[in-house]
Amino acid sequence: MTGARTETSHVLRLYLAGPMRVTDGQGQKLVIRGRKAQALLALTALAPQMHRTRVWLRDKLWSQSDETRSSTSLRQSLFELRRDLGAQAGSALDINADTVGLNPDRVWVDVTEVQRDAALFSRLGLNEDTELLEGFDIGDPEFEDWLQAARFDWTDTAEALAAVRPARLLLSETGRAISDRFCLALMRGVVQGGDEMSHHLSDFLTERIVDNIRELMPVQVIDLRSRTAAIEDLAESAEAEFFCRMRVLCIGRNVTLTFFVYRSSQLAIEWTQSIQCTLEELHHADNLLLQGFVAQNTDRLAKTLLSHIPADSDETIALRAGHTAMNLLFRLDDDALDQAIALLDKAEAANLSGGTAHSLIAGLRAYAASFAVGENLGSLGMDERLRLHDLINTQLEDNPFNAITLACLGHVIGYVFQEHDLAGKVLERAVALNPSQAFAWDHLALHKLYTGDYDTALRHAQRATQLGAFSPISYSYDTTLAMAATLAGDYTRATLAGRSALQKQPRYKAALRYLMVAQSATGQRLAAEETRTRLLHLDPDFADPQVQLLRFGLRDAPVSHPLLRNLKPLME
Repeated sequence: MTGARTETSHVLRLYLAGPMRVTDGQGQKLVIRGRKAQALLALTALAPQMHRTRVWLRDKLWSQSDETRSSTSLRQSLFELRRDLGAQAGSALDINADTVGLNPDRVWVDVTEVQRDAALFSRLGLNEDTELLEGFDIGDPEFEDWLQAARFDWTDTAEALAAVRPARLLLSETGRAISDRFCLALMRGVVQGGDEMSHHLSDFLTERIVDNIRELMPVQVIDLRSRTAAIEDLAESAEAEFFCRMRVLCIGRNVTLTFFVYRSSQLAIEWTQSIQCTLEELHHADNLLLQGFVAQNTDRLAKTLLSHIPADSDETIALRAGHTAMNLLFRLDDDALDQAIALLDKAEAANLSGGTAHSLIAGLRAYAASFAVGENLGSLGMDERLRLHDLINTQLEDNPFNAITLACLGHVIGYVFQEHDLAGKVLERAVALNPSQAFAWDHLALHKLYTGDYDTALRHAQRATQLGAFSPISYSYDTTLAMAATLAGDYTRATLAGRSALQKQPRYKAALRYLMVAQSATGQRLAAEETRTRLLHLDPDFADPQVQLLRFGLRDAPVSHPLLRNLKPLME
């Protein structure tokens, strides 16, 4: 059955929010006498596709019995369930030798339906304090663990509906329209179990994700986490299309961290992202696991926000400029470079209100110049170099609190102007400002390459690829790893990283250069020659030895340098 389901098609209605209640399609109460039979209904009703395997059900309801006894008990409870459902059993139940399920076209479940039709939330008399399966207890520890986790999920849904609904009503009553700008509202985190660090971690991770988003685009953040949020904040939350929340769930020594994003116009969860760790790991807030969690959610949230804003709206050009221009630059062709610069021009003309958004535009404008050197795109004459130098000095004097901006500036200072001491200080500041920013770690790794610290470069490049695995420019991080591995003599890793980069971006000349060298160093002559042919097709000037030095940043390197030694046989 497809499309909307009508209430008359339901032969069974299950009310699981609050005390459990079961009725037929006309609202007549049905009494399910056995507690385990009631639990069977609840477990299947809240399952994906409303089906559970018999093995799973036995483990949850009779976890302390052996297989023979638990199988007998399950059959007895199913008999009781069929008996008590009476005439509704045939249409509502779907039972076979392996699974126990409900017919989703004939069974209505309140906690599922309120997510499809948010108006039901208030019509059913529900609120954020309504407990799932209130007072339900069958005395099995496995069932209790399942019920605890299910209640946490329901609490997230109930609080989201309760929090977002007033904002949308205000929007409707005042006739206001959502403005064309990024606006996020932060909901109060959910923390269950754990120690004091667990409670602080919820806010820490939420704020780090928001800070990362702000480095990419101008975002207004409305903080509703306080129970005494100002009425002005509650009113402004009507403009937020997306609400965010963090949950920290601790069971024993195990912890599940989940980031939720809700779309207010649909009053439903847009997506969630989870990781699992231990309580001990939570005491290291700067470890790679948590930083990767922040980076992954940042990239996904950025895509969600961008998908909500019209691409062709002049009013929103400043919102998209930073994220879009960065991606255009890494397409690595003249047209994309021109488009990126034109986009930055429009954003600048839109008169951004200062702050990180303004500094990011300026940082990317400077960063674009490095492609004229490294990727042979555009030009960088003396006048352009002077203007670029002035732009960098101005931005550094403004002391930008944006890790991406600092990484852009530091890279240009070192790669274009060869001022490596200053570049190192700027890039170290970038990673200190935001240790979960892959772009900053990647460019610090590049700096270490240019200054000959290959082992450190390799460590930083590995961190960047892990943090930036879900970034749209992840191929550039793979390329840096290929570069660092090549120079550190780890040619196997260099080959794998180079191929990974080129699978995502076949035109990336830097990846081709280092893959070619790694292949040559490991005796893969035919593969190296094929890579060289691809490279010269994209960059004919690379045949010139002086250009080779420029592309590799080796203007003062001796001819015995490993890069040049492995390159020479291919270019003769």
